[in-house]
Amino acid sequence: MKDNKNGLRVTSVISRLILLALLILAPTFALASDHHRSILMITWRGMTPAEHSFIRHLEKLGIDAEIEHFDAGRDQTRLAGFLRDRLDDIKSMDLIYLFGTTVTLTVQNFHIDNVPRVFNIVTDPVGVGLAPSLERPPRGMTGTKHSLSPDVNLELLFRVYPVKTIAVLFDPRENNAVAEADRLSSAAEKRGISVKRLRFAPDAKEKEIQIAALRPELDDVDAIYVTSSSSFVAHSEALPQIIPEDLVSMGSSSAYVGDGITLVFGSEYEERGQTAAEMAAKILLENVPAHTLPIDEISASEATLYINGNNKAASKLKLDNTQNAVVYK
Repeated sequence: MKDNKNGLRVTSVISRLILLALLILAPTFALASDHHRSILMITWRGMTPAEHSFIRHLEKLGIDAEIEHFDAGRDQTRLAGFLRDRLDDIKSMDLIYLFGTTVTLTVQNFHIDNVPRVFNIVTDPVGVGLAPSLERPPRGMTGTKHSLSPDVNLELLFRVYPVKTIAVLFDPRENNAVAEADRLSSAAEKRGISVKRLRFAPDAKEKEIQIAALRPELDDVDAIYVTSSSSFVAHSEALPQIIPEDLVSMGSSSAYVGDGITLVFGSEYEERGQTAAEMAAKILLENVPAHTLPIDEISASEATLYINGNNKAASKLKLDNTQNAVVYK
């Protein structure tokens, strides 16, 4: 009987020690298992290679995330309605991923400052007023800049194809496109290059009338610069209808390569998605405040020169003058 009592006492002591250890270690276990994150992904024109790359790389970085995806379908009113209806749920997210300038600006207007935001594929965050500088993102936000700045693009173009006159094609309804057209015009004028600004809304009812009116405008220019516009990407079939095959055309986004555009200096969407994921990991795993991470931009020397090998104008390029890696598509 004594042995049983002693055995019970020993068992009781061991049980209490185990319980005490569990109570002490409970916060540690909770922290160790708390890897599940909630991420809201808001896109403008469906999932692109940037988003697929972002998701893949998050997994490689060890982030277990439940990702809710909302696509605005290039409809700002629809996007604003979603944000109004779901604002309380959105404020409980661990992170918000934003694609493009319009989405990022719209979300910024809703002042969701308590949730870190990472934007991607934004052409000119400073030019459209998102940030005072690349080194100083707005509070609670950071992201990646997809395109090189227009003045850098013009300099790189001049190395492989010196121009005296250039047309700038932009959609006046998109803030980023207007800002890009303004900066390119200013940079060109400083170089003594004549600029012809051409407006184009490819999804408007009078698209064919616009195309017919734009073609003659390109008769007296050396090249055309196509700004980063979501409407141009969505209606890329319209670009070859406007731009003659023997006219050198430069796009500011790698998304244009293959759509009749001669050349683009930049990076792939996949690379930008990976960079955005690395930023998200610092925020989620290391508790780094988003606005302390500078907006990421590739340098001119890091940019790849993408050339549409099927474009007749590509033969006019003086590739011996470039120091960038060249990729034909």
